[in-house]
Formats: sequence, C-alpha cells, structure tokens
Amino acid sequence: MRLLILLAFAACASAQHPTPPAPAELLLRNGKVFVAAGSMAAALAVRGDRVVALGAGAEALAGPGTRIVDLRGRLVTPGMNDAHCHLASGGVALLEVDLRGAASLAEIERRVRASAAAAGHGDWITGRGWDQTRLPAGELGPGGWPTKEALDRASPDRPVYLRRVDGHTGWASSRALRLARIDARTPDPQGGEIVRDQRGEPTGILKEKAQLLVARIVPRPSPDKLRRGILAALDLAARSGVTSVQTEVDLEDLAAYRALREEGRLTVRVYGWLPLTLDWVRAFEKRGERAASGDAWLRTGLLKAYADGTLGSRTAWMLEPYSDDPSTLGIRRIAPDEMDALVLAADRAGLQVAVHAIGDAANRMVLDAVERAEQKNGRRDARHRIEHAQVLNGADIPRFAALGVVASLQPTHATSDLRWAEARIGRARAEEGAYAWRKLLDAGARIAFGTDFSVEPLPPVEGIYSAVTRQSREFPGTPHGGWLPSQRLSLQEAIELYTEGSAYAEFQEADKGTLEVGKLADLVVWDRDLFAVAPEEILQAKPVLTVVGGRAVFDSVP
Repeated sequence: MRLLILLAFAACASAQHPTPPAPAELLLRNGKVFVAAGSMAAALAVRGDRVVALGAGAEALAGPGTRIVDLRGRLVTPGMNDAHCHLASGGVALLEVDLRGAASLAEIERRVRASAAAAGHGDWITGRGWDQTRLPAGELGPGGWPTKEALDRASPDRPVYLRRVDGHTGWASSRALRLARIDARTPDPQGGEIVRDQRGEPTGILKEKAQLLVARIVPRPSPDKLRRGILAALDLAARSGVTSVQTEVDLEDLAAYRALREEGRLTVRVYGWLPLTLDWVRAFEKRGERAASGDAWLRTGLLKAYADGTLGSRTAWMLEPYSDDPSTLGIRRIAPDEMDALVLAADRAGLQVAVHAIGDAANRMVLDAVERAEQKNGRRDARHRIEHAQVLNGADIPRFAALGVVASLQPTHATSDLRWAEARIGRARAEEGAYAWRKLLDAGARIAFGTDFSVEPLPPVEGIYSAVTRQSREFPGTPHGGWLPSQRLSLQEAIELYTEGSAYAEFQEADKGTLEVGKLADLVVWDRDLFAVAPEEILQAKPVLTVVGGRAVFDSVP
C-alpha cells in the first residue's frame, strides 16, 4: 500500500512539473518562414531531421546547444524540389565542352579546339549547349543547321559529338560519322532523321533517335568521371537551394548515389526514373516494387518514355504543321499502340509513368493512353505524369485534372523559347495552349515545377522569376508585361509548385514540400525576402543556408 501511495505521489508531481521538451538543434528566428501556401511564421525550430515547432513555440526551444540564426527579415522556404532534371548527366556535362550562349561558329570552334588541345590521344570531344537559333543565318547549312565542317576544322584528329541545348539533336564531326558508319546510304531510323545535303550526304545533324547511331559508340563516362560529375551537380544543387530531385537514372547512376549515401555525401533526395519498357516493368514486378519504392533518400518506381522531340529542333509532334516549316508535323518517337501497351502494363504493375510530350499531338496521345489504361485497369491514385506539356490543344487542358495526370513543367523553357516560339507555332496556337500554366492550374490540374537541367540552369530562382513575369532572363523586363501574360503566376503559387506540387508528383507530400511541424527539415534561407523585392531582383537571389534533413549542406550565413 505504501508503494502505491508513493507511486501516485510521484505521478502527481510529474504531472505538475512535466519534463521540458528537448531543445532544438537549429532555430531560425526574426524572419518570414513560408510554411505552406497561405501560412507564414516568424520562427522555426529543427530537432533531428524534422521541423518540431513554429513561431513562439520554436523560440521556446532555444537551449545552450542550439544554433540560432537571426534571419534579419530574410525569407525561409521549403527546400526546392526539382521535379524534372538530369542530375548525373548534367553534372558530367559540367566537366565537358559548354556551348551555352555561343553566338557564332567561330566561338563554338574556339571552345571545341580548346577542349581538343587538352584531351588525351584518341579521346572523343563531347559537349552540350549549342543552339542554332543563336547563330547567324549565313553560317547555317541545310535546314538551318550547322554542319560537320565547323567541327572538322576545330578537331580534325579526334571525333566530336555535341548535343543541342535541348538534348534532342546531335551534331557530329566527319570522323564521328565515319566511326558510326553513317553515310548517304544509311536510312533514317524510325523516330529519327539524318539531315542531308542536296547530294544526300549527312551534314552531321542527327535528330531524335538518329542520335543513337553515334551516341551508342561514344564511350561512357568512367566511374571516376561520373562520380566527379555527380559531386559537381550536388554542390551546385546545394548552392542553389535544391534539396530533392526527380531525375533520369541508369544502373550506374544508382550505384553512384548509393555509394555517396553510404559515405554521407549524398546531399539531395533522389527519385529516379528508368526507361519505360516492358523489360523494366517486368523487373519491378519481379521484385515486388511499385511507384516511389525506397526510402526518404533514394527511390525508384517511375518509368519514362519519349513521345516526341522539341520545338527548338522542330521535332515536337504537332496536330498541324509548323508555321515556319509547313512541310513537317515534327517527329513522333513512338507509335500510339506501343504507347498504349507500355502505359497499360506499367499502370497494371502499380508503377508511375512519365512521358516527355511537347507538341499538342504528342500530349493528346499520352492523355489518350492514360485514359485507356484507366478504363481497362480501373482508376487508382497513379499520378502519371506528362513531362513538359509545352503546347496543348485547348480541348486537352481539362483532361489533366479529369485523368489525374500531373503536369510536370519547367518555367524557364517559356522564357528561353519566347524568342522564337511564335515563329514555330503562330500566335493563335501560342495563345490557345503554349506554356499554359495558369490555364492548367485554373482547370484543377496538379502541377510540379522543375528545370530540365542541364537543358536549363539548375537554380530555381530562374524558374520562379519566369513563372511570375514570363519575361526574358537575358534581358529582364522584356517583353513589357510578359509574353502571353495571362499565364503568369503569383510568387506564392510559383514557390508552392516548386515545393508542395513537386512533392505530390513523387507521392511524398506527407513528408516534405511544406515546413509544417513533423515534416522533414528540408529548407532554404534566402539572402532576401522574395516577397518584398521587384520581380527582376528574384533572379539575383541566392541561398545563404540550405538544410537537408536538419543538416546544413550549404552555409554562408553571415
């Protein structure tokens, strides 16, 4: 009896004097914390890998060992989640010839020549980023494309293969063409085109699947080069405020990410997509894995296909001919019946499908395939995705919400393409459904934002600026009011789509995408309050602190 009385007394005393909560490891205070859409706080506390308190509750968790950051009015957002990028190959591209911004053949030749001079004997010269729309018309050959002769001048002894900025057209030197055994007798592959001169000889330009004729003989990056490229991309992501990526992977990439995770050097969360083939569907079925299989750091279960090409290469598949080349509708990379079969199989296996579709015909084909799969397999929370969805027929815009298809969009594509997009498709088609973010959002579609790195720069501020202004990033403030300004978004919407929207697209909205209590402590402290500056200033904004799972992966807090 005495023991019971003592226990009761102890319980009563404990209730009157509860054990205080453990102090926070990180406290951000005196600023503006974007918790979720429509919700702000002045402070945030982190313990372990989670957000544990907001506002006054966060301030109360300061302890002797707490790192306290005075935000001085700066903005904190959830970590940016890039819903569409090519992280490993983009990282490797950082180590190769960078042709972005080159405005003449002479400049391209100079960069290639410099790389060739530093290369070992027999090495291929590879790179990316050229854009024929930036070159003088007088320097271009058949079809408005550069030719192999420029590369031959720059590197006569080593094969050269350079991918266009969009990755959908390749440019090969004469030596590279010979090694690939491409000549006037080589037929165009299905879903691709070899550009030829008047005599039928290849000019060096390979569109869509024709790229594989050369790409398959280009040596793969060594494991060391792949690792260095990924580390370079991880460093760029940390300095840019990117804490999660949804990215192309192959088995070598996955092995590299796993190794870096074991070493404690993986600083972004990775959801990787593999090719949408029946072999990969069967492989996932055999392992019993479905969409978003894995853990908080590394997951798979997303399979990707390509329906068409790009507007810049005039290979996006359109319902009507191109305005500036009425001879073509673009290139359809996969037949509708094959698309139907692949989507049906992946959907039945519980996997998530992502399909690259840029032209209005390609987008319709993918929506049709998802609709047929739903009719046969039944409706589920599949969250199948269309990557890019750049040009839509007006009738297809409401189908995204109706079918539960996520529109995975990259705002910087609009501000890169505005120089020539209307020449490709005309004003009427542009107004109907080009880069139609507002129309999709208002129609109830789920949207996720990304960059398509290394097609576009990785820093999310460029996408946020693009979404808010629809103005040039090269010449901020132009065109006045923005290109197709009715499709602009608010700053709050742009941030939400880069965070919560992207988390939804990878089935992770319960764990990340907002800074609500209990969510992962993936966050960015910006060097200014983006809500208090002119839109042009957004482009100059940079993180001062990037945190992933409670750990600082980039830190320049003054």
